[in-house]
Formats: sequence, structure tokens, C-alpha cells
Amino acid sequence: MALKTVFPSSEWFSALASSMLDKEAEYRRFGPMDCSMVVKVLDPAAGDRLFEVVFELHSVASIREIGSLGEASSEHFVIEASLSAWRDMIENIRTHRGADLEHTLNYLTFPGDPMEVTGPDQLQTDTFYRYNQSIQEFFNGAANITTVYA
Repeated sequence: MALKTVFPSSEWFSALASSMLDKEAEYRRFGPMDCSMVVKVLDPAAGDRLFEVVFELHSVASIREIGSLGEASSEHFVIEASLSAWRDMIENIRTHRGADLEHTLNYLTFPGDPMEVTGPDQLQTDTFYRYNQSIQEFFNGAANITTVYA
């Protein structure tokens, strides 16, 4: 039986980081990454949660849960969505072994869609778009994670 990993949690993001290491050659095709991503999960019932994932070259350098955006690296971008929007994307990735066209980060972050990308300034927000394909592949690692939701 596959080990179940709770989303959102540092352990869940660590499982994605392990998947990334297993596919280093694929990530090399996209080029090196140098960015700090904060995943913000909105959950009115249990409280919002924030996770900082720092990418360096072709892997994850660190993962941590933070209490506020003030604790994040000064150079970061934020992907913010409700728990249900994250669940919908993750389950789509699991079903299709990768996101279909309507469940990619690029699609879901269009204005008026369920996810929003922000940052302390436009340069940091643009970092999301610069590394979009690598970040999508990172989340596509959820295809191999048996996920349960908090």
C-alpha cells in the first residue's frame, strides 16, 4: 500500500522535491532555476497556510512552512488558491499523470481564475512566468504521490 501524504504539508512538498531529483535530466532541459516560491493555501475552516520552496539549479534547496509572508525570502513570488482549487489541480494531475490543459498553473493563474500569482514587486512576479515549465513539472510530480487533504 502506498504511503499517504497530507496536502498541505512540508512532507508533501518534500515528496515533490524527491520526485524532482529522480528526474534531474528532464529538469536540465528547462535550464537552471533560481527562485523562491511561496504556496499559499486558503482554508477558512482550518486557517491559511504558507509553504516556501526554494529552487536552486535543478533541485529544491529548502522547504519550510512559514507563518507569514514577512518570513519568506525577500525575493519570492506567491501562488495563492483555495484548498479546493489546489485539490482540483492535484487530483487532475494524478488522474492524467500530469495536468491537462485546463489544470496547468499557466491556465489556472489567468486573471479571474482560481489561482493568483503575486510578489513583492513585478520582477519577482515575473519569476513565476520565467520558470513556469519547471514549476509545472515540479507539481506534476504529484502524479506519483498518494495525497490526502487536511
